[in-house]
Amino acid sequence: MVTPTGDVVARPRLRPASIPAVVFGLLAAVVPIALQTPLLNSDGDLARHLRHGRYMLEHGGLIRLDPFSFTRPDTPFVGFEYGSQLLYALAERLGGLPAVAILAGLVIATTYAAMTGFLLRRAVDPLLAYLVVALAVPLGIGHWNARPHLFSFLATVVLLSLLEGRPRRAILASAILFALWANLHGGFVYGWILIGVYLVGAWGERLWGNEPAFWRERVRYYLALLGTAVAATLVNPHGLELHRHLIAFFGTPFLRDHTAEFVSPDFHETGGKVFLAVLLVMFGVLSLQSQRANLPRLLLLGASAALALMAVRNIPLFGLTALPVFALHVDSTWRGLPDPRGVRHRFEVSARQTSTWPWVLPVMVGLFVLVLSHGRLRSIQVIRNDFDPSVFPVAAVAKARDAKLEGRLFSDLAWGGYLLYAWPEQKVFIDGGSDFYGEEIFREYVQVKALSPGWREILDRWRISLMLLDRQTALAHELARNATWSQWYCDSLAVVFRRSSAGRVATPAGVDSSERALDACGGRSP
Repeated sequence: MVTPTGDVVARPRLRPASIPAVVFGLLAAVVPIALQTPLLNSDGDLARHLRHGRYMLEHGGLIRLDPFSFTRPDTPFVGFEYGSQLLYALAERLGGLPAVAILAGLVIATTYAAMTGFLLRRAVDPLLAYLVVALAVPLGIGHWNARPHLFSFLATVVLLSLLEGRPRRAILASAILFALWANLHGGFVYGWILIGVYLVGAWGERLWGNEPAFWRERVRYYLALLGTAVAATLVNPHGLELHRHLIAFFGTPFLRDHTAEFVSPDFHETGGKVFLAVLLVMFGVLSLQSQRANLPRLLLLGASAALALMAVRNIPLFGLTALPVFALHVDSTWRGLPDPRGVRHRFEVSARQTSTWPWVLPVMVGLFVLVLSHGRLRSIQVIRNDFDPSVFPVAAVAKARDAKLEGRLFSDLAWGGYLLYAWPEQKVFIDGGSDFYGEEIFREYVQVKALSPGWREILDRWRISLMLLDRQTALAHELARNATWSQWYCDSLAVVFRRSSAGRVATPAGVDSSERALDACGGRSP
């Protein structure tokens, strides 16, 4: 470029993308587009959260009494995820379900990019940081659903940076973090556990370590963080009732044991095998290290592993905490390993000559354009703007709503949230918010679904007159054989039964023909 004075000035050259920018860009684009089906359709909880968010936006306030069920009508309601529900509902109002998918993708991308940036700021070798993130992604991907827990993933990474360092205004940062966290998701309790682990570890190093003065100061620091974190969570519209609600849920084993995300990992499945392999390699390397990890890090590794072994929902958190802490400890050993063809050195040199925001901003602009177009690029629907009809009873609900079908409805729990979303006039027996419905109603739901003794009496006591069920379930086939119920609608996924006031004639031929009709139905109303 030539200036007016005749001087030749080199054009500013765009530097390559930094590792955090690469991680952010890839995940922000890939997650909402390539992974949109599990992101939006993993279960009915997203639909439930959207309905709750819509309700709050429409009524201009929080949900204080339950307006959605006939089993617990007008019961005090503690919306411990109301903040994230509002964010998802606002995104849907702006750009439909594609905007919800993009918001979830941005939270996921920011989480793993922030973890990468944390490792690089702590001077971890760039190639090691990249590999750690590459391992953390498969540990978390099974839980990448557009739900409030994604905000806990991001908050956990932010908290880890506070625990491993001591930035300026750390206490203020902790207060802001936990005040936001408590209004987005109940996972802030996990944050308390992390601080407690570091506090106990620092106390142990103070007693038995070689640097008591340093660790004495760290003990005071962690005490201040913990006190601030606990106090800041009181800044929520429910006050202490929020904490009582969460403690009550975790104190109910039946609810946890019958919730898929709280069961232990299955090591016969791919996800479980990946977690087991990472776990074995990590502790194998630690056992070969000549220098032990300090107690805060060692306790974190053990606690994260224990929590992940107890519940699959904690495996992503293991990837976001244990893996980066492991990288901090083994970094010096990693740098001492042979470097064939100088790959690690070249990676480190190139990592110093990169930029982040010039690459991140265009990605965000492109995604915002996609939001405004409701997921369309010209004639192509890049991100679907509806729920998957192969997962949810879309046709059955539309048919029932158009017909203004009335009555007390029993449905699969996983479909309860979708019913709130797509058929708001209809009250539900139960939905995915088992923390609200409690053990008694949840036990009755399980009893009916399992056809356990007394299931008919439960339907009678609640005056159930409509049943919306997966067509392949044993309960659906039992109702097809029952003279009290008649098939009102059926398709390849769902069937709607209606209680007959007079009942069918229970002849053997009639029963057999009813079951054949259920097996053969393919989307037509009888």
